Amino acid sequence: MEKWDVVVVGAGPGGSYAAKTAAEAGLRTVFFERGRKPGEKNSSGCGLGQRWWRDFPEVMEAVTRMPSYRKVEMVVINMVDEDLRLRFRCGTNGSDLCAGRFPNRKGMEGASVYRMDLDPYLAELAVKAGAELRTSTLVTDVIMENGQVKGVRTERGEPVYAEVVIAADGAMSTMARRSGMRNRWGGGCTNVLQLDYACDEEMMDDVIGDAEWCWFGGAVGYQVNFRSSFHISVGGGWLDRDLKGYRRHDDLKSLIDVPAFQAMCRAVKARPREFQAHLLPWLKRPVKSYTGGMMLVGDAAGFPCPLEAEGVWHACYSGKIAAETAAWAISRGDVSENALSEYEKRWKASFLGKEHEFGEEFVDIWEGAIMNREKALEQLQLMLEFTMLQPFSIVFDWADAHMDCFNHHLRHFLELAPQFSDFGRTYLAPLARGVWPSNVKRILLMLKPRIPVLRNLSDRNYFRVMARLFGQLAPFLDPTAEQDAPLPRGSLEKRGGERR
Repeated sequence: MEKWDVVVVGAGPGGSYAAKTAAEAGLRTVFFERGRKPGEKNSSGCGLGQRWWRDFPEVMEAVTRMPSYRKVEMVVINMVDEDLRLRFRCGTNGSDLCAGRFPNRKGMEGASVYRMDLDPYLAELAVKAGAELRTSTLVTDVIMENGQVKGVRTERGEPVYAEVVIAADGAMSTMARRSGMRNRWGGGCTNVLQLDYACDEEMMDDVIGDAEWCWFGGAVGYQVNFRSSFHISVGGGWLDRDLKGYRRHDDLKSLIDVPAFQAMCRAVKARPREFQAHLLPWLKRPVKSYTGGMMLVGDAAGFPCPLEAEGVWHACYSGKIAAETAAWAISRGDVSENALSEYEKRWKASFLGKEHEFGEEFVDIWEGAIMNREKALEQLQLMLEFTMLQPFSIVFDWADAHMDCFNHHLRHFLELAPQFSDFGRTYLAPLARGVWPSNVKRILLMLKPRIPVLRNLSDRNYFRVMARLFGQLAPFLDPTAEQDAPLPRGSLEKRGGERR
């Protein structure tokens, strides 16, 4: 009988990093890949954000040498109107004041790379650590004994036993379904369509530079740029339990029809070469991620970011935690469901848990604001008027005297603003608890000298008065509140659930 300490199903980023971590912990580890090699199933590319330098620096160093690598220091936002005209463009590349969070780095330095480059590299790390990789092997079932997972079974009927199984087999996880942990996602899965283009590398450098692009408003999608290529992608419409009911082809066509997108394609000599589609979990909160003898990682657990659905970092990070938990449980001789609940405790207490702290609010705002075309176009008009209030815009508005121009735009902004009161109450107010108490106190202390009747109070008494005058501030000013962390869910709500 074949028996391992850890069996990992899937050799994508999450599975490979789990296998690597388990092998480095001294566990006898095997991981299975259904393709002939990791990365063979082309799901195009991915953007690796700044936190990769913090959590996986050795991977990022290797990524910079991969054939498809493009450095990313900026995200360019393109907003188009209902006629698909480009109306607003801005870029974000971070702040020099944040450089200290990423040693020896400045701004938003990340990377774009194809999975066909990244996945084999991560799998090789696992093999070098001592894990055994078996390719061209489809795992189709789990071995259950007394309600606990004891191993897996391949499509050829071969049993492979393990102390712990780590399931990294994607959005439709066969392991999760066969073990009875869940069925299909239902309401929490989106169909992502992608179109991949080849380009001229030097023209990409000249036109795109070190940037990713996003498109919002009358057309919605993101554009991940690589060394000599890019892909555009649309997603965000949730499928029902039968994986039906939302077609994204029209959205993809709208993006392709944007004149500014077509101009960019001409400038870099873009040539479409491959259409892709895949399912992606996009949940308000991850599902239960463990059962007796098994843990779920990456897409299988519903870990992609609830705001923008990026999932490669989440896969590797959860794979690492799962393998560490497996080593801990095996050393204790207990891999029961109760013991593996430690996994959920660990990921919830980690950066991964912080990412999902506002999952409910993030998914709601994406569905109600960004993917809602009517609402997005209203926001475009508000943003256009707001940006016209800044000095650089007023300089070039020559329709009237400059101060008259300023006041026209201010009037328009004030006329549009009430339209967003319901939007603010519904989507933005729930995010208020995410403001750190330390920042709320800092703002109040900046105001203190400007309030004659309060300026001579001690800071402690000043905060007490402000908490009494403005009840919503009381949770932020509570001396026992954690200063650099969000307030607990429900802390800003009245009794009975009515939001203040």
